[in-house]
Amino acid sequence: MVAIVHWVPETFTVAELCSAVAQTVEDRFSQEVWATGAISGLSRSAKGHAYFDLVEPDRPAGAASGSVMPVALFAGARSRVNTVLKKTRAVRMADGVQIKIRGRVTFYPPQSRVQLVMSQIDPTYSVAQMVEARQILIDTLKAEGVLGANHALEFPVLPLTVALITSVGSAAHADFIRHIETSGYGFDVRTFDVRVQGRDAPRDLSLAITEAESHTDVDVIVMVRGGGARSDLVAFDHEQVARAITRCQVPVIAGIGHETDRSVADEVSHLSTKTPTAAAGALIDAVRRVESYLDTASRRLSGLAGQQIDANQRLVDQRVSRLSAGAESHLALSAHALASSAHHLDNRARRAVENATTRVDRAELRLRGHDPAVMLGRGWAMTRHRDGTPVRSVSELTEHDDLVTTLVDGTVESKVLRTSRT
Repeated sequence: MVAIVHWVPETFTVAELCSAVAQTVEDRFSQEVWATGAISGLSRSAKGHAYFDLVEPDRPAGAASGSVMPVALFAGARSRVNTVLKKTRAVRMADGVQIKIRGRVTFYPPQSRVQLVMSQIDPTYSVAQMVEARQILIDTLKAEGVLGANHALEFPVLPLTVALITSVGSAAHADFIRHIETSGYGFDVRTFDVRVQGRDAPRDLSLAITEAESHTDVDVIVMVRGGGARSDLVAFDHEQVARAITRCQVPVIAGIGHETDRSVADEVSHLSTKTPTAAAGALIDAVRRVESYLDTASRRLSGLAGQQIDANQRLVDQRVSRLSAGAESHLALSAHALASSAHHLDNRARRAVENATTRVDRAELRLRGHDPAVMLGRGWAMTRHRDGTPVRSVSELTEHDDLVTTLVDGTVESKVLRTSRT
């Protein structure tokens, strides 16, 4: 005979179930453990506690899938962790930073949540991860032949139109603008306000680079950020930012405020400077070189122009002198010719006058020979009709015509008695 036994699941109250889960977690994780991942959703409470999720590195922000471990860093432990971080000065806890932390895995009944209560941090892990990732990315870009793509672009001679990518209101932004404005040059700065730290910073930076490049009149793109811990600058080591710079067809200047390590953005940019102020100084120096060149060229041009003017003046003086001498010689010859012509003209005029006088005298003599008075003096008489018309022929007369005869010393009136022809 077979006995049938029915298994009945154990029944727990909520408190009992939470207590059992907590005990199970405590039994499994009786000691603290080390865990690695990236910080996401970091927040701080008024009581000095810090909370965040430890996620798989490079998990997109807001992604629905992926492993997540909530982490609680209470005020006492947080003070000890900050002391460790300040000694290294290389890592600051922020979203996106890869960390290696130590803590106790616990179950928190009020929220039915398994969490890691953090007690320690290993900053060397974060630094090593950043250095390794940075070197891998640099090697990849070098193998693809794009590491120096932006550096190979020709830098503008006069970079006056500037696209500035930065966090508006930051010290980096203020330092850059102040240095540009006090230069006295006419820079046109167009600012693109972005986040330069945190999980969204790489996306913001890369989009800003692409947007700035689309402005066709932009001469140069400047990307600035103030100094900080090595982990604060992790966005500038991101592949998304590096790719945006290598694709960009406008020269990029990186002014990221760190003195020692160079970011990937520094490596792929056309020019890398140590600070935002130095980035502004690079632009000012470029404009100043053009100004100096123009001043020198202007002075040389002025000198050459002066020399040319002097040479031309000497040539003009020489030609004026030759022209003056030639004119004087020509005038002297002309004056001599004029005098000679005047002399000849005077002689000819005098001879013409003499000849004319002779001809006049002769004409006068001839005229006198025909003068009636002369003829009358010789005994001739001139007879006219009463109306004064001369009597030329006997045929013009009839009997009883009244006549007036002029003699040398008077007139005689007469009447025709008869006429006869010879």
